[in-house]
Amino acid sequence: MVRMAKGWRDRIAATLMAMAGVALTVFVYTHFISTLDVRHGYKLFYLGIVLVFFTGVFSFVVFGLLERQQTQLERANEELQRRRDILQGLWDATEMAAEKPDVEGVLQRIVDVARPLFGAEYAALAVLSDEDPSKISRFITSGISDAMREKIGNLPTGRGLLGEVIRTKQVIRLEDMSKHAASSGFPAHHPPMTSFLGLPLLYQGAVVGHLYLTNKPGGFTEQDQAMAQLFSRQAAVVISNARLYQDREAWATVEERERIGRELHDGVLQTLYGLTLSLEFILDSHESLAADLRRELNRITETLSLTMTDIRIYIQSLGASPVDFLVAVKDMLHRTGNGGEVGLEFHDHEYRSLDAEAVHDLVLTVQEAVSNSKRHGHADQITVGWESTDWEYHLWIEDNGQGFPADGADAPDAGHHFGLANMQRRIERMGGTMDVSSEPGSGTMIQFRWPRTPLMH
Repeated sequence: MVRMAKGWRDRIAATLMAMAGVALTVFVYTHFISTLDVRHGYKLFYLGIVLVFFTGVFSFVVFGLLERQQTQLERANEELQRRRDILQGLWDATEMAAEKPDVEGVLQRIVDVARPLFGAEYAALAVLSDEDPSKISRFITSGISDAMREKIGNLPTGRGLLGEVIRTKQVIRLEDMSKHAASSGFPAHHPPMTSFLGLPLLYQGAVVGHLYLTNKPGGFTEQDQAMAQLFSRQAAVVISNARLYQDREAWATVEERERIGRELHDGVLQTLYGLTLSLEFILDSHESLAADLRRELNRITETLSLTMTDIRIYIQSLGASPVDFLVAVKDMLHRTGNGGEVGLEFHDHEYRSLDAEAVHDLVLTVQEAVSNSKRHGHADQITVGWESTDWEYHLWIEDNGQGFPADGADAPDAGHHFGLANMQRRIERMGGTMDVSSEPGSGTMIQFRWPRTPLMH
């Protein structure tokens, strides 16, 4: 409506100028030229001069009005193109969210679109911590190279001017951000920044992020602010949709993992448990079994027990919570009937940093070592120990059993038993070492050491 009013004003002005030119021409001819005591040919000549003069004035004004309209039209086209670019950028981000629910990718796309759209040298998008909404948990940038980011060091946490936008949830537009009272300066190697535009990204009244734009030549205008607010509203919708899509995917994955865990527990695990009980019943009720058959049945029982532990650790790893090594060891000892016979000496809680794969291998190792101590070493005192240093983990199993020679010729794993070889293989997979100390009649100590950052093989 404003542009239409300006167009009508220009038309009226041009029409009035044309009418005024004709009226002035008639006035000059009537009052001045017609009264001259000259020949008629000169009067026409003077009239021509007047017409040329007023035609020039009229043309100058009209072309000026046309030029102003052309400039306004070009600006309107630029603004329209800018809005199209904003919508296209957001549409691309929306497609990304639909095709690949990668929130990080969507955030990066939004900040990469915003920087050139608003003529900023640098742009950033801050996502707040779920635990502390006043702190920044993720800070996505555009315009800053990887090398520059590495030199800058730690990312912002929510102090200074960035924190002011977070605290107030209001738009802040500055010509020189260093002059704002909340400005806390820049760390070493940070690029210089002057003009600033920061605003929250709101979706249904909730803040989903904060957009920061800096270093636009000439500074940010009110129009930039209005367009940025429009952009931020659409960006907030895109981010929220990406998060919702990702949450749904995660929830579907959790449900599927729980279903698999239930089927393993209620089906496979119960079947194996029944087989183990049947074998143990045969061993306990048939004392006349041949020695080689009894050894083979014991071996099968041990293998089934290890398999059940393997499945239980896998079921735990399917859950959303991390697998706790100490809890897994206690569970294994309880299931194998050793809960009250094996002592635990855990000197710190660093085992909580172990991943599910490491816990899986270690629990199987402990189970195998305890089984060997009881079945082959005939130990009645077994200790599982744990400690750690800044550079390595240390796990050991010690018993008071019959032991075996240091050369291992008569070790309990000789012949059909391969427990020590299995332990060795597992710890080497973690980049660690195994040490076995044993003598006949003096018990056995098996120690495992591996680096806190496992070596890759």
